[in-house]
Formats: sequence, structure tokens, C-alpha cells
Amino acid sequence: MSRSSVPHVVAIAGPSGSGKTSLARLLAAGVPGGGVVVALDAYYRDQRGVPDDQINVDVPDALDHALLIRQVAALAAGQPVRQPVYDYATHARLDDTRRVDPAPFVIVEGLFALYWSDVRAVVTTPVYLNLAHDACLARRVARDVAERGREADAVRQHYQRSVRPMYDRHVHPTRAYARLLLDATQPLEALVEKTLAALAVR
Repeated sequence: MSRSSVPHVVAIAGPSGSGKTSLARLLAAGVPGGGVVVALDAYYRDQRGVPDDQINVDVPDALDHALLIRQVAALAAGQPVRQPVYDYATHARLDDTRRVDPAPFVIVEGLFALYWSDVRAVVTTPVYLNLAHDACLARRVARDVAERGREADAVRQHYQRSVRPMYDRHVHPTRAYARLLLDATQPLEALVEKTLAALAVR
């Protein structure tokens, strides 16, 4: 990819369960020329052997920030990367990696997509999804039970004990960096349309 066609980098942040991943995927399919999604979940540090009650994935230090910024910067420069693969069931970073090729739009999504200043520096359009805690919890329970093999009661307890306070401390303040604030209770199609409009690519 030439320097004349440097990718447009979109960052989508917001609380757990707000629909960041779903919005990112639909947006990637809807932008001209296509987009590639960079999910922050892939950059969690390996925590095999750490007792479950000591694992906290809701703090910035749980992610390999140095690798994340290197790879986002590379994609923003039009270069492919080998992204790590993280397994939520075992809290392990697998030996396999996934090739991610640059595209006209690079869409970074995750809790901390707007947390680090060096990541924000390469972001063209910062987006934040707003959603109340009750709605986040309901969505989180449904997702974690269906996709991550969790028990519903355990998900609720973990949300109140860790997810909610860590969101309030680390994630909610980053909404101040967003250029586009979206109401996550709206249909995904409407959120995609609003984001495309903000990108001026409708």
C-alpha cells in the first residue's frame, strides 16, 4: 500500500457489552475498499497458571500495549502484521498467530481503544459507544455464557466485583477523546450509518 493511500484508522471504545465488536465488523464490511478489524482482545497477556480469582482483564496492564501500538502503527503505515491469538477459556496466548493485512480502513476496537496516547495519535476517527450498566451486564451474561463457557451467576458476580469498577476508573474517562459518541441502544445498522456519515463515506 503506497503512502498516497494511507489507511484511515478508526478506534471504537466503550463498556463491555456495548457492541464494539459487532459495530467494527459491520463497519469493516461497509466502508469503501473494505476494512480490517484489530480487536484489542487479541493482545491480552498470557495468564496460564494464574488462579482465576487473580486474573483481571479489565485493566490496561492486562494487555500487551507495546505490541499493540507497534502493530496498529504498522497497519496504519500500510504494512501487514502477525497478530497474536488469545484463548479466553484458558487465559492463554496461543502459539499460533494470525496474519492481518492492511486495508483502506483499520478499525481498532476494545475497552481501551482510546486509553493510550500513542494509540490515539494514529487514530483518525475516535468513536465511543455509550450504554448503561444494566444493559451492559445483560449483554455480557448472554455473551460469556454462549461464547466463553462461563456460568451466568459467576459472570454477574465478576461484573459487579471487577468489570464495573474498572470501567468507571479506566474506560469511561476515555469518552472525552471521542469525536463521535453513539447510543448503543440503537440498532447496529443505525450506528453503522452514523459512523459512515462521520467518516464522510456514505
